[in-house]
Amino acid sequence: MMSSMIPSLTAFLFVVLMIPVALWLMRRGQALRGAGAGSLSMVAGLNVGPRERIAVVRAADRYLVVGITGQSMTLLATLDEWPQAEGAQAPAGAAFATLLNRFHPNADKGV
Repeated sequence: MMSSMIPSLTAFLFVVLMIPVALWLMRRGQALRGAGAGSLSMVAGLNVGPRERIAVVRAADRYLVVGITGQSMTLLATLDEWPQAEGAQAPAGAAFATLLNRFHPNADKGV
């Protein structure tokens, strides 16, 4: 009975010992692949659905606006430079605080 388990046990131990080797090879492959990707980075992203999002990717000196779904990526726009936030809106919390202060001037003082 014991002699029939030896090949199975040997195969099991071989598989268990190969797991760290496979992880090392995966890390090494990612490090080699990632070395050339320095000019590509994700700048911003917005989820618009459960599996859909819009992302801004910086590629060298251009910004690419892409739509990403579970099945594809679509280029939506190309920007030569990142737009400045001159007319950017305040966060919703700040807008609410401003509205609250307009109706109750002592609201920020805890009165």
